[in-house]
Amino acid sequence: MLKGTPIESGYYSFLERRIVPKLIYLKLTPNHVTYGGLIISMLAGLSFVYYPLAGGLLTLLTGLLDTLDGSLARATGESKKFGAFLDSILDRYTELIIYLGICGYFYRHEAQPIFWLLILLILFGSLMVSYTRARAEGLGERCAVGVFQRGERIILLGVAGILNPFVNLFSSTSGPSWAYDLPLTGVLVVLAVGTNITAIGRFLHVLNNLRKKM
Repeated sequence: MLKGTPIESGYYSFLERRIVPKLIYLKLTPNHVTYGGLIISMLAGLSFVYYPLAGGLLTLLTGLLDTLDGSLARATGESKKFGAFLDSILDRYTELIIYLGICGYFYRHEAQPIFWLLILLILFGSLMVSYTRARAEGLGERCAVGVFQRGERIILLGVAGILNPFVNLFSSTSGPSWAYDLPLTGVLVVLAVGTNITAIGRFLHVLNNLRKKM
């Protein structure tokens, strides 16, 4: 969604000019940032259960830390296999913890079974998006295609969490009842469909490339 756009380049330029030098001054390493992201994701998941606004803000913060560890690694020359593997695995845990928090929110509100199906589809799609890329790169194929990659998913979840309480307030006072939890519900539907389309698209993309080399 944002890959290769001026927004992405401007974002990384801001990190490298404004934030990374401060982290270097504080003698923080990329692994410190990665562990920090995991801790923040735990707080985000817990917050989503009771206060989606805080959960959304903390989710966006995990996204910031996820990109920041890579920028710091490049700036300090610490791009090592250990850190890359650690970051990749903890990123999966980070996202799953946030979904667990959203599950807790809907459980507290006695949501219909359709919500559990949506979250299950998202988990399925998100894992396959990551796995298809990892498997393709293991075969020497590039696979950075598709819209609903991890960064985009984190942004959507964060924004939905922030908007959800305000929409609910509007719905409970003067708005329509169907608008209650609309931001979170809408994002879950979008991600349930989008992540699986992205995974299938990556699968077909790599198959086509490999077929051409046969």
